[in-house]
Amino acid sequence: MKTKSLIITLVALIGLCSCGKSREEKAQEMAANYLKGVLYHFDSYEPLQTKVDSSFVALSTDKEAIELTLNMLKLFNSAQEYADKVDRAESSMEIWSPSGYSSAYSKGEYRRAKEERNNNQQLLDKTKERIKNQFSKIKSRQSYLEAEALLKIGDFNGWKVYHKFKSLNGAGTLDLFGEYVFFCDKDFNVESAYSREDFDAINKIMVAISESTELPELGEKLQEVIF
Repeated sequence: MKTKSLIITLVALIGLCSCGKSREEKAQEMAANYLKGVLYHFDSYEPLQTKVDSSFVALSTDKEAIELTLNMLKLFNSAQEYADKVDRAESSMEIWSPSGYSSAYSKGEYRRAKEERNNNQQLLDKTKERIKNQFSKIKSRQSYLEAEALLKIGDFNGWKVYHKFKSLNGAGTLDLFGEYVFFCDKDFNVESAYSREDFDAINKIMVAISESTELPELGEKLQEVIF
């Protein structure tokens, strides 16, 4: 009789254990909770695919390194804008270049173009210096992960979750498809989240950074990535 009771108890316990949520179910719940604060019409949210992979320490998965890279990308964009303005100002300077026949108006246009060129060149130079400093910070973070961090490069540090879904757009008139990449701890608490498009772009740049020892080398690798 005791043996029979023991078997019944064991079966019941096994049944309870089997009711625990799977990794995919935990990831799905995590994604839904996160997207509640992101989507315009969460009531129309429909999960389509959730994939869970182990995440390992790497420069391209490190939240701090990713944020530093995002800031550096913003600096790249600013540098390009300043460079374009310098080029346009120099073109204007050529057009209004003073000569013995220059009018007061053309001389004034030349001065304005020269001032614009000089101002934007100063901003460009400062931005280049900030990019250089940002690159140094990312490389320092890489060195820390390789040698000093409690969890070093290659160690398991949680989960990487890919999640695809659809929901209505802001106007509530059209279904839009979205893709997110989440990094979670071992208990599926969100540590960082990125759109799939942003993460793919960041990942390519992070790989180029990790393989570069100085900015000129990074520039060459980015040319390969972009083109």
